Amino acid sequence: MTKELLEFRKNFGLRIKQLSIEKGISQIELAAMVGGRDKQAINRYIKQGANPSAFIVMKIALALNVSVSELFDFGELLNIAFDK
Repeated sequence: MTKELLEFRKNFGLRIKQLSIEKGISQIELAAMVGGRDKQAINRYIKQGANPSAFIVMKIALALNVSVSELFDFGELLNIAFDK
């Protein structure tokens, strides 16, 4: 896996986590809102850089009440420490 891809997946996970925190949505709630995904699936996106399908990306954006482009706006990542 390329460095660029690893960085993208890390940033995507951080962005999901950041937006979830801002919206007050837990991983369990997000999983339910994304259509019955389990918490572990959401955790894999956030912490392990798993690669969701385009459909799941759309469902995550809808659940977080943001556009897909906002979900991918890594310039909005805060400089705060996320637990590993």
